[in-house]
Amino acid sequence: MFALFCFTFSVAKPADAKSTGCFDNNRFCFELTKSSSSSLYKVSVKRQISLPVALTLYAKALYDVPTNSNALTPKAHANAFLNTDKSVLLGAVKNANDFWHSMRVKWTVGEIDAKHDNNYDYLSPLQPAGKYRIVQGFNGAFSHSGASQYALDFAAPVGTPILAAREGVVIDTKDTGKKGGASARFAKYANYVVILHSDGTTGEYYHLKHKGVAVSRGQTVQRGQLIGYTGNTGFSSLPHLHFGIYVAKYHGKYFSVPFSLAD
Repeated sequence: MFALFCFTFSVAKPADAKSTGCFDNNRFCFELTKSSSSSLYKVSVKRQISLPVALTLYAKALYDVPTNSNALTPKAHANAFLNTDKSVLLGAVKNANDFWHSMRVKWTVGEIDAKHDNNYDYLSPLQPAGKYRIVQGFNGAFSHSGASQYALDFAAPVGTPILAAREGVVIDTKDTGKKGGASARFAKYANYVVILHSDGTTGEYYHLKHKGVAVSRGQTVQRGQLIGYTGNTGFSSLPHLHFGIYVAKYHGKYFSVPFSLAD
């Protein structure tokens, strides 16, 4: 399955000794602070938008922050779940320029290890429900395996209204993609709406048409509210809506969970 559900963009910073670097339209920012007791820089991260995100930082020569000794313990990566506006200390580095050159970050929106409310019956996102055929269901052979094992694909003409299957807060959107095709190389062009639910899971609506998003990040939406229009962008072999319920993991990963429709 395509990786855009993960939001696993990797970005290296320029060579100047920056103290701050932000990602995903300022969703969160890293900060380097010179330690008062050593020559090290402490590395921390803080969210800038009051929506949860799980992230993993990778950086060359990243260390645990020393405590009672001067010994440095290297670490391959550092995880952070940003669900408050407090800064999270991730580790330490010796050289700021080296950090920005080598650092990579992967993230997934939503609450880490959320517990899905299995008693919730979701509204079919295309109405009337009987009009739109499910062309790929759970464990679908084409692409519904692994992390996206539990997802539904609804065939629908481009421009079909999409309704929120469950109430929540819009945690992410994209509608700038113009391309689509039956190959993973088109995945980066997918347009989508992602809604955060009260149980920490996310409802994800994919393959929307270009400029087909009708909501904005941070907006509260009600069940049955218009959120966008179907399309054929991204890893898509025909016009359709991909819908699934996901749980965030570290390392830019996620997994889908079974759900039921009310219709």
